[in-house]
Amino acid sequence: MRRLLTIGLFAVVALSITTATAQIPQHPSQLSFRPLHFEPPKAKDYRTVLTNGMVVYIMEDHTLPTVDIQATIRTGSLYDPRDKVGLARMAGEVMRTGGTNNISGDDLDERLAFLGASIRTMIGTTSGSASMSCLARDRDEVLKLYADVLMNPAFAEDKIKLYKDEAIERLKTKNDQPRAVLEREFRKLLYGDHPLVWEQTKASIEGITRQDLLDFHHTYFVPNNIILAVAGDFQREEMLQKLEEAFAGWQRRQVTLPRIPEVVAKNRPGVFMIQKQINQGYVNVGHFGIKDTNPDVFAINVMNFILGGGSFTSRITSKVRSDEGLAYNTGSRFANEHLFPGTFYGYVQTKSQTVYYAISLILKEFERIRREPVSDEEMETAKNYFLDSFPDRFSTAIGTMSTFASLEYDGFPLDYLDTYCAKIRAVTKEDVLRVAKKYIKPGEMTIMVVGDIEACKKGDEKHPGTLDQLGRITEIKLPDPLTGL
Repeated sequence: MRRLLTIGLFAVVALSITTATAQIPQHPSQLSFRPLHFEPPKAKDYRTVLTNGMVVYIMEDHTLPTVDIQATIRTGSLYDPRDKVGLARMAGEVMRTGGTNNISGDDLDERLAFLGASIRTMIGTTSGSASMSCLARDRDEVLKLYADVLMNPAFAEDKIKLYKDEAIERLKTKNDQPRAVLEREFRKLLYGDHPLVWEQTKASIEGITRQDLLDFHHTYFVPNNIILAVAGDFQREEMLQKLEEAFAGWQRRQVTLPRIPEVVAKNRPGVFMIQKQINQGYVNVGHFGIKDTNPDVFAINVMNFILGGGSFTSRITSKVRSDEGLAYNTGSRFANEHLFPGTFYGYVQTKSQTVYYAISLILKEFERIRREPVSDEEMETAKNYFLDSFPDRFSTAIGTMSTFASLEYDGFPLDYLDTYCAKIRAVTKEDVLRVAKKYIKPGEMTIMVVGDIEACKKGDEKHPGTLDQLGRITEIKLPDPLTGL
């Protein structure tokens, strides 16, 4: 009897193994999955407004015993006066390092370090931010310090001096990194004399006073000019009451942003070269792009993924890197802006002798995607990338709240993301061909090269052709990093 049971058991195991083996495909590409269905959370469900006009997106998250807050402030270096370029960035850093009217910056550092918490502030080109992170048990104390930094920065003179010394030292090295030089000078060529590309100098930094910082803070740091994203281990109503108490007495005021001139989107075709004694050429090839409010943005994103934005699956990377072995880093970008037209460009970093050849390959891919419909496989890969990565935007509570805050900051409707996937799915091959023809303009390319000019011009015997075949060559002299002259 025992023998029969043993044989039966072996038979069942063998049958199970045979069945399981038969279900395993021969190649990963043969794997099949049930379609994923993801409904994003609704922004309106998490939005509220404090009595002082501060907008709040708030979500309970009891995964960890922590609390995170991120503030977005409507400001930016874009609004710096011409003779005070650097004001916003200095304010963004010193309002934290300089402490408040109630606690010095050093004492604030020490207390936050003891609590294992953080408070950070910064101001970029088109917005400012202030964040705090702490254990839930320390929430009340850290929130009080955070609100104090936002409302009552001291801008201590010793921290202003320290910031200025460091900023001037950084200025001295601003022409050292070829990639940074390329990105900066490429934008300057396109945007011309516009606040978007104004640069701070030693004189502009030294000319900023503590009163300038106080005036800057008074102008922009107003509760009704701030959007908070709040998430963590708390009860929603209790946390809202804590926020009301922390920012009590901070009165709303009308904020009038300085008028910024429109960008004149006039492309500058030609070859522009900057001398750098290195053995590689850093290259951008492109022109003005679009605002992120452009209704074609979904088709453009899919098109650019296929062209050069999709890493190893994209055409430029496959051709320039994988097939020809010319570069490690290459591709294309539509760097969309919100207030102004962004930029579109292909990029490559390759040895000096192959600069021309690499550029010519990128230009051929520009032409090809304007001329031929993309394949079904390319469309599927691109769309799947956007659809499958979409839920990542909501992978954390604070990330989700910050996403909603960003939507409101930029003036998008709160249900903008509700239709995101449908709009990606609706993109057709005809759409991709249409936007490629409309938004990629081969005859208007600004080609910028940072590298050894003579070596880049000389080219490579294996790949005949020279840079002057691509357009008139203009050499650009880098301005002195301290004076801007």
